[in-house]
Amino acid sequence: MSRPKKILSRLEKEPYIELSGEEWESILDEAELLREEKPVLADAIRLLRIDGTTLVQETSDRKEILLRRFDGEEEAGAFIRERLDTYDRMWDGCGCRIDFYGGKECSGSDPE
Repeated sequence: MSRPKKILSRLEKEPYIELSGEEWESILDEAELLREEKPVLADAIRLLRIDGTTLVQETSDRKEILLRRFDGEEEAGAFIRERLDTYDRMWDGCGCRIDFYGGKECSGSDPE
């Protein structure tokens, strides 16, 4: 089994996985980049497809490379929009923080 296929099989059991630099490079070598967003307050968020599987890659505030699997581009796009909206609120000073590991999307005080 190829390295990307092993990585994809790990995502069947977990909501997200942390990748090493080598693992991330192996995904990049085989994946199609569908979209890349570069928020001011964070590293790029990437929408990828590999072997028919839709993925989103982002880097946590701890500099961990995180990969998530989605049921399709629409679901992944909604996740990315939510992330970008949170970064916009952070830029505006709401006190939000991204929860990269689950739970509440925006923690902290939110003026809305």
